[in-house]
Amino acid sequence: MPSSPPPDRFQREIDDIIRLAERRLEHQSFSYRVKRSTRRLGSAVSGIHLRLPPAETLGGWALALLLLGWLMSLPFIGANPLIHTLQQYVLALGIILLVLAIVTSLMRGRNGNKMWRGERLAYGNPYGESWLVKLRRMFRGR
Repeated sequence: MPSSPPPDRFQREIDDIIRLAERRLEHQSFSYRVKRSTRRLGSAVSGIHLRLPPAETLGGWALALLLLGWLMSLPFIGANPLIHTLQQYVLALGIILLVLAIVTSLMRGRNGNKMWRGERLAYGNPYGESWLVKLRRMFRGR
């Protein structure tokens, strides 16, 4: 009578099958196709590397530049015409970075559609939404 394989082996095989199924689902998703096409486009135009830092970093730099611009506007520092001209450029760059940080933060969105084993994870109440959540969702426009 042949001996049965150890339970560890079964668990590894099950995990491998699940991993392959998750990878197959990932390859069918729209975001994967977009990443793949942008990767192809990026390899075609490999000389240009425009990657923005995270929105938090952009916002920090923007606020630092806006603070520096405000400090340059103080009477005892901003009396020099060169500093006054430089202050306008620093403020403009700070505003541009702040707008860019806000836009990238909004485009990033929330990662609300997490998947596990092919099903969407839901951490909500299993008995449905409360009336307060329904009201909040109604006023948010969703």
